[in-house]
Amino acid sequence: MLNRYKESFILVLFVLIIGGVLTLEYNYVASLTIKEEHNILSILEYIKYFIAVVLLFVIYIFYLKNKASMTTLKQLQEALDKTNIISKTDLKGKITFVNQKFIDISGYEESELVGKNHNIVRHPEMPKDVFKKMWQTIKNKETFHAIIKNKTKDGQTYFVDSTIMPLLNSDGKVVEYIGIRHEIGDIINPATKLMEDIKNKENPCLIIVKIANYDTLLDLYPHEILENLEQIFTKEILYLLPEGLELDYVYHLANGEFAFLKEMEMHKNIVHTLSVLLEKFQQNINQHRIKINNLEYDIKCVISFSNQKENILEDTKIGLLKAKNASVQESIVYAKDLSKASYEKAVQNLKTISMIEIALEKNKIVSYFQAIMNNHTNEIEKYESLIRLIDEEENVISPFFFMDVSKKAALYNKLTEKVIENSFKVVDDFGVNITLNLSALDIENVHIRNLLLHYITNSKYYGKITFELLEDETIKEFNLIKDFISLSKIMGDVQIAIDDFGSGYSNYERLLDFQPDILKIDGSLIKGIANNKSNQNIVRSIVSFAKSENIKTVAEFVSDQETLDFVKEIGIDYSQGFHIGKPQPMELEK
Repeated sequence: MLNRYKESFILVLFVLIIGGVLTLEYNYVASLTIKEEHNILSILEYIKYFIAVVLLFVIYIFYLKNKASMTTLKQLQEALDKTNIISKTDLKGKITFVNQKFIDISGYEESELVGKNHNIVRHPEMPKDVFKKMWQTIKNKETFHAIIKNKTKDGQTYFVDSTIMPLLNSDGKVVEYIGIRHEIGDIINPATKLMEDIKNKENPCLIIVKIANYDTLLDLYPHEILENLEQIFTKEILYLLPEGLELDYVYHLANGEFAFLKEMEMHKNIVHTLSVLLEKFQQNINQHRIKINNLEYDIKCVISFSNQKENILEDTKIGLLKAKNASVQESIVYAKDLSKASYEKAVQNLKTISMIEIALEKNKIVSYFQAIMNNHTNEIEKYESLIRLIDEEENVISPFFFMDVSKKAALYNKLTEKVIENSFKVVDDFGVNITLNLSALDIENVHIRNLLLHYITNSKYYGKITFELLEDETIKEFNLIKDFISLSKIMGDVQIAIDDFGSGYSNYERLLDFQPDILKIDGSLIKGIANNKSNQNIVRSIVSFAKSENIKTVAEFVSDQETLDFVKEIGIDYSQGFHIGKPQPMELEK
């Protein structure tokens, strides 16, 4: 209010001065006229004084506007000061000014900061290269920006998003530097913060702990409980660290992952030392229970770690996948160079995909056929159709080297179509009985089902085809497969063989749902069976079961006469293997 009265008083005074000057000017001009000395000079004098008055008025208006701008600038400075951490230094980096927010976050008094070098708040883990780059930038009259890790007076860590810029005088010379920062510890994305921190370490060691059963927990618990569980785990995990593994900050990443980063001196036994400590850390976590609303939750974890800075995050992430899919004994993975191996695998996969596409385009997907002998008649009764790929150098490539990649690259169905086409053409040309390998993936594909039904309903193929099914626990549409088997038996007199029976998980009850006509006993049980009592007992039990259900049996991997004699002796109906015949094009068989 007083300022408003002050400005009004100045304005009235200024008007009075202008009025007085104009009055004097008018009297002066009048006196010249009366004395008959009025001439052109008097008019010019009048104009001169009038201009002077106008200039005074313009100056006053400029004063009022400049005052308003200064008020706005002051308000902006106050806002900046209240919301940012600000300091100024001289040309040597000694602090000349700090605002209250700087004092509050650093824990120092103003008197402890002013006159000191700015590295008083520098965290020892910040690499010198960052500050070397900063000085190069601001000395070149440019603005430097970075996320900086600082240290408070009592040793606590805090992160600031910093902008450092030079202040220039009217001659364009740097006179001082100003730093404007804001704290980001609570709002920065943990993954982003982790990546920035990795950059700022010379010898980083990254450890990532993942809740092993996180996907199961997602299905079991509501989102709110799982979120609460992770928040509590973030706070409690530091208390589970074993002695010797000193870590002070947790990066809570997504999907049940928690990272730790530490500057670590390199020495010969560092990996072994870390492995021992992490094994104890894992035991502590696995034995720990988190309490939420009087309920206790078990946490099991896998751990991945690496101490190689290049690709350290990618390596450790891949290590987590490896640990998750590994056995309990291998649930701690040293992940150095895993991303390099993954990259090399990706490059190889691209080459394999290209090889498959070229082979499909040039009709180089072929079928080799392996004979299956009737042990009672010693006659070749049918042939198993086996896919092969002929590459551009005319090498014959086994499916082991390309089939899995084809599934990931959406080329698998095209390969299956080609095998079906090749197999039925051989029936046309040679009149032989053929066994086709089919996976659940094949039968669940409507196009492949319809293609098979198209062939087997043709009378010339009636009774000549066997579908060999791989025993598979990942079947998605069990009833669909059962229905397809029943329809194939009715419409094409198709026989059903179960491949690799006796390996892994053999579900006898589900087996009968497939209405099998043949069990192909896994080659791992047949190889060396003549001298392996355990395998003999297993195979005898399979043969006994098959006979009780009126199911024929085939021994795979029959590689010598001794094995052939033994499988005949124990009552196996058919034999297949290199001793009977190697896979080869049907032209040679003809």
